[in-house]
Amino acid sequence: MPLANVRIVPPDPDQHLQAMAQLAADAFSNGQYVEQYAQNYIGNSHYDWQVSRLVFDGDELIHHWGVWGYQMRLAAVHLKVAGIGAVVTHPDYRKQGLMHQAAQASFDAMLRDGYDLSILRGRHYVKMGYARAWNYVTYRLKLQELPETGLLQPYQPLRPDQVGAMDALYNRTHANYSGTAIRPTYRNRHPDDIGVYAWFDGQGNLAGYVRALPAEDNPKVLTCFEAAGAPRQALAVLSDIYKKGEYESLAFFTLPHYHPLLQLLRKGACIVENRYFDITGWRVRLLNLHSTLQKLLPLFEERLANSQFAGWQGSLLLDGGEQKATLLIEQGKIKITSEGTPENILYAGSDLARLLIGSDEPEEIIRQADMEYTGLAVPLVRVLFPNLYPMMSHWDEY
Repeated sequence: MPLANVRIVPPDPDQHLQAMAQLAADAFSNGQYVEQYAQNYIGNSHYDWQVSRLVFDGDELIHHWGVWGYQMRLAAVHLKVAGIGAVVTHPDYRKQGLMHQAAQASFDAMLRDGYDLSILRGRHYVKMGYARAWNYVTYRLKLQELPETGLLQPYQPLRPDQVGAMDALYNRTHANYSGTAIRPTYRNRHPDDIGVYAWFDGQGNLAGYVRALPAEDNPKVLTCFEAAGAPRQALAVLSDIYKKGEYESLAFFTLPHYHPLLQLLRKGACIVENRYFDITGWRVRLLNLHSTLQKLLPLFEERLANSQFAGWQGSLLLDGGEQKATLLIEQGKIKITSEGTPENILYAGSDLARLLIGSDEPEEIIRQADMEYTGLAVPLVRVLFPNLYPMMSHWDEY
């Protein structure tokens, strides 16, 4: 349909929420669950009304570019991340560049509001500078392959009014897991979507929990999406839930690589599936190189101190295409500058964002992206940007 009077504006929660929910419901759920879109997914979450964008043709809403803002952990550092979701164009207005116009307006707003990175899941975004963020990692095993353990404490389903306590426990137990979001993200959940089984200490405080639901693509697979607290109790709870249902196998998905429950599984028998994507899956885009590097400086200096470059003096230019920055290194201290002509250069393009979040082994990223480099760029990158195994919990996906 030809465009008559196009406007790109930030959404207004009082004026636009129902129309936004209807547009998303029409695109993703055959027009159903409009109120859940309005009241839970958008209206009662970490949706950022300032940097999201709507496109109107006259008074008709024809496109939505949604942003869910959150703080993401990267080791001990927190980055401000714009999560993109519910990107939808009215069927009559597709293939006219509306998404790219709305996205660019949103990117400009993100920069003004101090965002460091943007992360999304889906295809069609490579041309917008989104590179692979992390893979889908799934642990699969049969019930008999679980480590032998019995219930240490009774457990019960978590109530909606206890989600705040779950968020607090999650923040404490996941403080050092890269890629995880600092909660709260969604401030409310529909009871049917929780799927959390919890146990409590002698004072009635939440001591641990597992979040387990049937897999969307196979209801015979009981999938653990999240866990906190004693890992053997968590496995015992999962085993009990399994035996009460009609399941055929177990899976563990979106748990951090260093999670104690996964470490326990890796001591025994399991299959670990690492699923790669070329143009889809989780993807990351660099928004502000300077602010991201500034926040990462303490990590860089700590890594240098434990490397062969502890007493080294020199510089490394990180060339991300649209953005560049030089790290001046002297006796373990680093300054960020745009000056000088370093001998050590990494031409990373949009995949520089992958190095910043430690999405894979650094040399693997360099090879996959066919990066060019000079001097000592590769050994420096190996020290500064280790694999952090980033992973976002299923609960926080947008």
